[in-house]
Amino acid sequence: MATEPTQSSRARRWLPTRWEFGEVHVLAGPSIAWFLAFLAVPLAIILYYSFLTYGSFSVVHEITLDAWQNAVFTQNALEVFARTLVIGVVVTAITLVFGYPLAYFLRFYTSTVGGTLLLLFFVIPFWTSGVIRTIGWLPILGKTGVINQLLVMAGFIDQPIAWLLYSPFSQIVGYLQNYVVFMAAPIYISLSQIDEGLLDASETLRGDHVATFRNVTWPLSLPGVAIGSIFVFVLSIGNFTVPQFLSGGEATITTLIYLTVNNGLNYPAASALSIALLLVIFAVVLLLLRRVDISEIAQS
Repeated sequence: MATEPTQSSRARRWLPTRWEFGEVHVLAGPSIAWFLAFLAVPLAIILYYSFLTYGSFSVVHEITLDAWQNAVFTQNALEVFARTLVIGVVVTAITLVFGYPLAYFLRFYTSTVGGTLLLLFFVIPFWTSGVIRTIGWLPILGKTGVINQLLVMAGFIDQPIAWLLYSPFSQIVGYLQNYVVFMAAPIYISLSQIDEGLLDASETLRGDHVATFRNVTWPLSLPGVAIGSIFVFVLSIGNFTVPQFLSGGEATITTLIYLTVNNGLNYPAASALSIALLLVIFAVVLLLLRRVDISEIAQS
């Protein structure tokens, strides 16, 4: 027997389609609100400040391009941007050199549970502050540090090695300690998704380990490599503690932003530098995503 339509169903009939909310909209609501409140709105404010005028330790709410002309498009800023990008690329490459063998070992020479547990051990240093992890290298790499003292006591050197600290080497060590897990984890996940049958088929076709790695393992692990590279690149060029404590005064874009605010409260210039850095990050990530499809690993 036909029933009379309820009041709620009659109301939904007259509502436009865009006003009808389902479970997906309800579940996505908090995420969208969080995104708007803590990402979109702050970025919009920073973008607005980048077009304001600075004068005498204060911000003048007058729309100009002075901050971009005097802070971003200068010889010093462009050199710092170039140095920061080089550091990001070098750190990403070195982290890949160390992270890929680690992920490969955990995938093919340990059990699934064992590999996951061993990978989690690399998260233990993150239980402490990033500043503490970075400063902790000073008594290790310094002229009177542990490494130099051991080398002198063993008779390998007569004088302490100066380039262990406040040099590109110390920066690489600091970045590597912080970010190798961000490279190894996505690669490990990507390697875990490789079908064992493909590896067996390569051996059946008399492919040695090198040929199997080149033709099967490496191509199928590229999504993990891409995600790990994005993680490391973005984190390294945005890192403040490593260049501040281990570089010996060599500026990166993050230290330049800090000095711009700390020395004169020049918020428009700092905002312009921040937006420029964000645009550079977007460009590099977009370029990488156009070369490698990460949809499969992202879905898993």
